[in-house]
Amino acid sequence: MGQPHGDAAPCPAPQPGEMKAVTGAVLLLLLLLGPVQAALSRREAPAEGAPEVPAEDFFSRHLQSFSDFMTKDLPQRLQVEEMRSQAEAYLDRANKQLTPLAQELRSNVLGLFSSLLDLGKSKEQP
Repeated sequence: MGQPHGDAAPCPAPQPGEMKAVTGAVLLLLLLLGPVQAALSRREAPAEGAPEVPAEDFFSRHLQSFSDFMTKDLPQRLQVEEMRSQAEAYLDRANKQLTPLAQELRSNVLGLFSSLLDLGKSKEQP
């Protein structure tokens, strides 16, 4: 009871490329669902005297906005994510390299203060 199945392997962490693909798919889905929902709500309550927009215009407009999004907005957003991940990797490397130096500096400073205190105590005693 509570034991994992014998053939069950832990789920591997997603790769950055996989995350970009999933993000792109979610953005595409959101982009396509918004206009469809708006079109459905307009169909349910049509405005008086407003001409019907032909389906070709509707789809060509949304295809153009989708194309603009894919060529302009999405690459900029992905570039920001890539830069963020590079910055995090740089900070992790810097932290790994500087931690031992900081610990050594701390122990040296504590040793210096300890020596100074000992020197002050020895001068006070005749």
